[in-house]
Amino acid sequence: MKTEQHQYVHDVDTLLTNVRSLLDSPNARDRVRAVHVLAAGVESMERRVLFEAQAAGMSWTEIGAVYGVSRQAAHRRFADETLVPSDFLDALLDELDEPPEVIPALARAAKRARSHPATP
Repeated sequence: MKTEQHQYVHDVDTLLTNVRSLLDSPNARDRVRAVHVLAAGVESMERRVLFEAQAAGMSWTEIGAVYGVSRQAAHRRFADETLVPSDFLDALLDELDEPPEVIPALARAAKRARSHPATP
C-alpha cells in the first residue's frame, strides 16, 4: 500500500511540474495543452484508483457516496472503463449454474479480459 501511495505522490508531482511549465509559457497553445495534460492526468489517476478500490472490495454504493452521487450514477460514469479482474470471471464461470448458451458468452468475456489486462 505504501508503494502505491508513493507512486501517486510522484505521479502528481510530475504532472504538476509539467502543467506549471506549460502554464508559464507566453504561448496560448502551450497553456491550452497544460489544461489538457492536467485533465488527462487526473482522469488517468482516477481510473487507476477506482480500479484498485474495486479490486479491494469497494462497492459502487461506496464510490457513489464519495462522489456525492447514487450507486447507479457512479456505475454509469465509471463502469464502462473500469475493468473487472479476469480471475473474477474465471471464478464466476467455475460456480455458474446457467443454461449452456450463457456459458460461451461469459467465456468469451473472460477471454477478452485476460487478453486485455488492466494497466494501473
